[in-house]
Amino acid sequence: MPRLSQTRAYLALLLIAALWGTFPATSKLALDDLPPTLLTAARAIVASTFLVALLARSSADAVRAPTPETLRAFVVLGVAGVGLSMHIAYWGIYTTTAANAAILQAASPVMIALGARLYLGERLRRLQQAGVALSMLGVLLVVTEGQLAELAPSEWRLGDFLTLLGLTAWTVYTVYGKRLIATVPPSLATTGAYVCGTLVLVPLAIVTLPFMPRPRLASPVAWVVLVYHAILGAIAHLWWYAAVERVGPSRAAIFLNVTPLVGMALAAVLLGEPIGPWQVAGVTLVLGGVALTTGGATRRSSGGTRAGGELGGSPRPPQSS
Repeated sequence: MPRLSQTRAYLALLLIAALWGTFPATSKLALDDLPPTLLTAARAIVASTFLVALLARSSADAVRAPTPETLRAFVVLGVAGVGLSMHIAYWGIYTTTAANAAILQAASPVMIALGARLYLGERLRRLQQAGVALSMLGVLLVVTEGQLAELAPSEWRLGDFLTLLGLTAWTVYTVYGKRLIATVPPSLATTGAYVCGTLVLVPLAIVTLPFMPRPRLASPVAWVVLVYHAILGAIAHLWWYAAVERVGPSRAAIFLNVTPLVGMALAAVLLGEPIGPWQVAGVTLVLGGVALTTGGATRRSSGGTRAGGELGGSPRPPQSS
C-alpha cells in the first residue's frame, strides 16, 4: 500500500469513521440471528482470508517473513484489536442501547490521546486539545439531546462497561500498532493481527456455541451483514493503520467522533428517529473540533518532535521497541 499524503490520510479517516458508523445499526440486524461470539469469529475468518489474499498479491517487501519480535506484536494486536475490541464491541451492542454505546464511543479519541501520550510521548497542542473537547461536546449533545445528566453511571448497563472495555482494547491496538508500523508495512501488520485474532476467536466460538442462543444460519440478512463488516471492515483497518502512520494516533482518533453521528443518522433512516436541533448543533461542533485538531501539528513530548508532519512533509516515526 502506498504511503498516504496528509490530505489523503484525513480523507481516509473520514471515510473510515463514516463506515464504522454504519456498523452498530447493521450489527443489530445480524445479532438477531447470530450470537456475538459466532458473528465475530465468522467475520474474522472471512476478513483474514481476504487480507491474506491481498497480501499475497502485494510487493515482496510486504510479504517478507516476520521476525519473532514482529510475530509477538501480531499476537498482541490480534488479541487487542480482533479478539477483544471487535468481539466485545458486538457484545456491547448486543447488551446495551444504541444511545449509550454512542455516548461511550465519544471517549475513544481521549483514550487514544492518553495512550499515545503515555506510550509514544505524543502530545497535542492546546488548539488541538480544544478540538478534542469540542468534538466530544458535540457528540454528547447529539446522543443526549442536551441532557448531559444521562451520563450518570447509575444508568449504565452491562453493555456500557463492555463498550468501555472494547474501547480500551482499541486504544491498545492503535497505540501499540503505531510502533509496529514503523518497521513493517501497515498491510502486513493488519493481516498478521487478523490471523492471530482469528486463531483465538475460532476455538472460543466452538467452545461457547452450546451456551449461546441457537443461530439461524439460513438468515440472508445475517450473512450480508457479516460479509459487509468483514470485507469493508478489513479494508478500513488497512487504511486506519496507513493513516495512523501518517498523522499519528491522536490526530487519527479525533475522526472517530464522526462515527456515532453517522450511526444516529442511519438510525433515523432505518428506524424513523427524528433529527432535531441538538443533532444539528452536535454535528456543527464535531466538524469544528475536527477542523481545530487537524489544523496544528502533533508533537512528541521530548524535544517537540512531530508525530505527524505538515502537508507534504514526512513524519519521523518512533523507534520500534
